[in-house]
This record gives sequence, C-alpha cells and structure tokens, in this order.
Amino acid sequence: MFIDREWVRQYNAVCGFKEDEISLTAPQVVASPLHMYLLSRPEHPMPMLGMVHLHNSIECAKPLEYGVPYDVVVTVGDTRSISLGLEFDVHTQFLVGEEVHWSSVMTILCRVKGMPKPLTKPAPVEPLSAVGAQYAAVKVPENQGRKYAKVSNDYNPIHLYAQTAKMFGFKQAIVHGMWTAAKTLSIVEASLGSRASKFDLSFKQPVFLPSGISVKHVTADGASKFEVLAERDSKVLMVGSIAA
Repeated sequence: MFIDREWVRQYNAVCGFKEDEISLTAPQVVASPLHMYLLSRPEHPMPMLGMVHLHNSIECAKPLEYGVPYDVVVTVGDTRSISLGLEFDVHTQFLVGEEVHWSSVMTILCRVKGMPKPLTKPAPVEPLSAVGAQYAAVKVPENQGRKYAKVSNDYNPIHLYAQTAKMFGFKQAIVHGMWTAAKTLSIVEASLGSRASKFDLSFKQPVFLPSGISVKHVTADGASKFEVLAERDSKVLMVGSIAA
C-alpha cells in the first residue's frame, strides 16, 4: 500500500496539519477499510452497529514516506469483559519487510446488557494542572462531520446530520473521534516543536455538532499531557498524552 499525497493534502486541510505532512493519525484512516472488512466478517462474533471507540495508542518508529510500498497488517486481539460489555483491541501495523514503521492499538467496546457490575469503581482521572497549561479554542461547525466523512470515507449517520443522529439515540450529530484526535495532535505538536512519535488517547464524551472545544495541554521535557474540554461546561471529552 502506498500513501497518496493528494489524499494527505485533503486530510490535512480538514484536520489542521501542514500540507504534505504524513501525520501520526493519517495511517489509522488509511487502514480503516481493512478495519471495516475485518470487523464485518461473519467470523467476527460481535456486530459492528453500536461499537464504541474507547482508546487509541499510536507509535511511529520511523516516519512514513511517499513512494514506499507498505505492508499493512490488521489483527484483532482478545476480548475482555468490562462493566459495559465486551472490549477488544484492533492492532494495525505498517511494515517494510519485517520492520514495523508505524503501529496502533485501537480499543473498541461492544455494549452487552446484563454484564455484572465491577466490585470497585475505577479511580477517577486526575484533572490536568492549570499551572503552565496552554489553551486553544476550536469552533466545531455543524458540517464538520460531513467534511471529515469525505476524507475518511466514514459516513456513519451519527456524524452527518442531527436528523440522522437522532435515529440512533443522539440529540445532535457528533463529530468523528479521530477528527478530534487529529485536531488535538495538530495543536499540541506546535508546542512540542517537533513531530510526535507517540500518541495515547481516551475518549470520554462525544463532541456535538455544532459546538466549541478547548484543547488544554501542558508540555515539558518533550512530552505533553492534554485534555479536550467542552466550551459550554468544561466537561472533559478526551484525555491523553503526546510525545516527540
């Protein structure tokens, strides 16, 4: 598989990266047809409808380049029981020969009713300190989901219009989680002063369309911790870390 330069330019225009830059999040989108194929196979025991993207961990050992033929390998890991249902990992690798240049682990939840409640509640996430924090305000327009759908080819109805999202129980359309991740990465990388090589994130709440968000981040020693907050009520929507 080759990385298409024109597609990257279109993706970057939607997400905020430099024109020809192959960002850390772009390969995840390039591999998404393989994810869809694997998860929709009859051998996969869980239905795709209603799956929820919980976490993502991305690492780039060597920057991806144009004109390089990559082997892309996607595998599904073991299933784990949690209070909300079953979660599993989707592993993706971009390789040249046997050398891994880029890899990701995407954790997905499949809701199952009647799962036993955990004996102990998970420890609350400590809020990011305001000391030394930088903030970037981002307006997310009503058509952001449709813009991202064009470059990601993810036309899930919950991302397109309020009317179609309501059919699936949402009060408004919600933007794609990986758009929020990419936009956050483009903002935080500017503070790092160099390209990121590691990106870990957890989705907490959806970003409704339209809305405003604030990317709060603290950078030290070549790494940043971040929170994405709702502009209206400062609710935490996404958390994670980015390292050069």
